[in-house]
Amino acid sequence: MSTGYLATVGFIMIILIMVLLLTQKVTAMFAFAVIPIIGGLIVGMSPTDIGSSVQYGLGLTTSVALVMLFALPYFLLLADTGFFNEIVRKVLRHVRITPPLLICLTLIISWIVGLDASVTSQYIIVMPLLYPFYKKFKISPIILMFFTTMGIVMDFDLPWTARTLRAVSLVPKVQNGPTALFGKILPVQVVFFILLLVIAYMVGLYVQKKQHIIVAKTTKKERIALANEVKDDQELTRPKLFWINVILTLIIIVCMVAFPTFPQYYLFAIGIVIAFMINYPDQKLQNKLWKKYAKSMVPVMPTILLSGVVVGIMTKSGMMKSMVNVLLRILPKSVGPYVYIIIALISPLMFLFTNDTWYFVLMPIVMSLETAYGVSEMVVIATLFMNMGALLSPIAQPQIYLGPSSVADSFTVPDYIKKSFLPIWLLNIVWVLLGLLLGAFR
Repeated sequence: MSTGYLATVGFIMIILIMVLLLTQKVTAMFAFAVIPIIGGLIVGMSPTDIGSSVQYGLGLTTSVALVMLFALPYFLLLADTGFFNEIVRKVLRHVRITPPLLICLTLIISWIVGLDASVTSQYIIVMPLLYPFYKKFKISPIILMFFTTMGIVMDFDLPWTARTLRAVSLVPKVQNGPTALFGKILPVQVVFFILLLVIAYMVGLYVQKKQHIIVAKTTKKERIALANEVKDDQELTRPKLFWINVILTLIIIVCMVAFPTFPQYYLFAIGIVIAFMINYPDQKLQNKLWKKYAKSMVPVMPTILLSGVVVGIMTKSGMMKSMVNVLLRILPKSVGPYVYIIIALISPLMFLFTNDTWYFVLMPIVMSLETAYGVSEMVVIATLFMNMGALLSPIAQPQIYLGPSSVADSFTVPDYIKKSFLPIWLLNIVWVLLGLLLGAFR
C-alpha cells in the first residue's frame, strides 16, 4: 500500500470517528471497536493481522483500565463513608465567611470534593452548599459555578481520574504513567492554583466593593451550623473511621511514590479490600456497593480498553506513520515543532470535542507528529492534557447542566458558557505559558 492511500484511509477513519462522536450518533465503544476493523480491512489487513493488532492495542490499555477498576471504587467508597464531606465540614467550621473568602472557599471545597474524581459530585455538593451565601451577598451564581469548575480543573490530573487514565494509555512504555504525568504537571498546578486563589480573592473584593457589602463576623456557632448542613448517607457514613481512612489513603499514596515500579492497580486493589473490611465488613452490603460502583465504571472503563483498538490498528497497518508523513509534508518546518503548543493555546475553541475525541483521536496524531521533531510523547500529553474548554461543552461534559439545576435554575447553561468562555480561555493561555516557563511543556 502507498503512503498516500494509507494516510487517506487513516484520515477518513479518524474524521468519521470524530463526526460520529461529536454528533453522538454512536457510542464511543462502537466507534472504537468497529470502525478501526473496517479501516483495517480496507487497507488490506487479514483477519489474523487485525486480531494481532487488536491484541496489541488492548495490551496498551489493559493496565490503565485495571487502575480504574480498583482506584475509582476506592474513592467512591471513601465518599460513601463521609470522608470527603468531613473534610469539607472541618474547613467550614474554621472559616469566617466574607465575599473574598467565600469565593476562595468555593475553589478549595470544589477541589477537595473532587478528590473522588467525580465531576458530578462537585456540582451537586458545592453549589447547593454555598449558593445561600452567594444569594445573601448578591453575588452572581455564575461566579459560583465558574470557580466550582476551576476546582474541577485542578482535580483533572489526579492519578486515578478518567482523564489521566485516558492520557497515559497513550504512553504504555512509561512506568506508572498516572504518577509520572501527575508529577510532571504538579509544579505548574501549584503555581496556577495559587494564581486562581488570588483571582478568586480579587473577584470577591470587587463584588464586596460593588455591592457595598458590610461584612459581619460569623460566630463559631453559626460556622458549626453551616458545617452541619453537609449531610452524609446515614446507612453508609462511618465518622468514627475517618482518621483510619485518612491513614490508609496516605499509605497508598506514599507507596505509589516510594515504589514506582510496583503495579498501581494492585496497590488500590489491596486498598479497597482493606477499606471494605474496615468500613463495611458485611458481605451483603459489600456486594450491594460493588453493584453501585460498577455503574460508574461503565462505559468509561470499556471505552478506555477499546481505545487501544484504534491505536493498534493504525499503528500496525502503517496508517499512523503515513498520516504523520503527510502532515510533515504539508506543515512548514518552522511550525512543526510547535504544533502541540499552538493546539494547547487554542484548545478552548475546540470545546465541542468530546473527551474521547480529544484524548484518543487528536492526541495520538499530534504525539506522532511531534516525535518526528524530537518532542517527547509525555511533554505533548502534559501540554494538551488540561483542555479546560471541555468544561464549557454540553457534549464533552454534560454534567454542566447540574450546575444551574442545583441552584434552582437561577441561570442557564448558555448564560454560563457566554460569560465564562473568555475567562477560561485566558486562564488556559496562562496555564500553557506557566508550563513553558517552568519547563514542563518543553
